Amino acid sequence: MNRLAAAASALPGADAGRGLRVLIADADGLARSMMRFALSNSERIAAVHAAGNAREALELARYFRPGVAIVDAVVPPGGGLELVRALLCAVPETRVLTLSAVNDHATVIAALRAGAVGHIGREVDPEELTELVVRAADGEVIVAQWLMPALLEALREVPDSGWRPLRSRLTTREWEVVELLGEGATTQRIADRLVLSPMTVYSHTKSVLRKLGVNSRRDAVIAAERLRREEALTQHPS
Repeated sequence: MNRLAAAASALPGADAGRGLRVLIADADGLARSMMRFALSNSERIAAVHAAGNAREALELARYFRPGVAIVDAVVPPGGGLELVRALLCAVPETRVLTLSAVNDHATVIAALRAGAVGHIGREVDPEELTELVVRAADGEVIVAQWLMPALLEALREVPDSGWRPLRSRLTTREWEVVELLGEGATTQRIADRLVLSPMTVYSHTKSVLRKLGVNSRRDAVIAAERLRREEALTQHPS
């Protein structure tokens, strides 16, 4: 951790006080430097951390917990989609934007289904990049006009929140527990609804947290919804 802290202190904007932290995951060193420089000029952004591969990005994300992460679609070793999933499991509150030089509808939509909140093309100018990152941090979905037709078509095929995958990492009972957690139900309330003992509900909840790689009920609900969409994509490909 000391190595990470020392590295971060050398980055532009790292001493700017409290504010938005941004993580860049891109194998292109020149692109990383240009984005860091552009983002560090914003008063809203306190620190910009950068990684050249997925392992470094996850290490930085777990330590610094960025508000926004920019993930290149081909970041090594497994690509941007794999990193999007890993980042959101590790730091569910991070808002992820993907980045690519090619307008690939399928790749972008897959990233959105995995939990990304938008996509940026490499042709974006520095001022616009900063604006888009800040807007993403403020809760906006960043979707370019060229993507809208394909996205609208894909959304028609996305199941609603009550749909459960036929083949899933979670059991049917665990999905029932997750849906009640999403309603804010307590352990006792879940036990009453499902006619189970509180200890059994606790065991199911613990299993859900373990399978989804999260530490809280709130994060489990977010991760389960992401899993639902990922499994929908594999069982109902667009």
